Amino acid sequence: MDTHVYALKSWTIRKQGKAFYIAASAQSGKHAWRGPYANLQRATTAIARKLQREFTRRSNRGARA
Repeated sequence: MDTHVYALKSWTIRKQGKAFYIAASAQSGKHAWRGPYANLQRATTAIARKLQREFTRRSNRGARA
């Protein structure tokens, strides 16, 4: 059984008023904010979908090697 470990992107959430915004955490401090999301659950679900796509892309790339 093969084991694969992936370090996925980290994400930042910003709350502004009642809206939530997400961005991949940036080393340079310049975030590309996405949103607004109506609540925290929607913001974190958006992050989960993005992480799932990243994992699937990497997993498929590793399967071809």
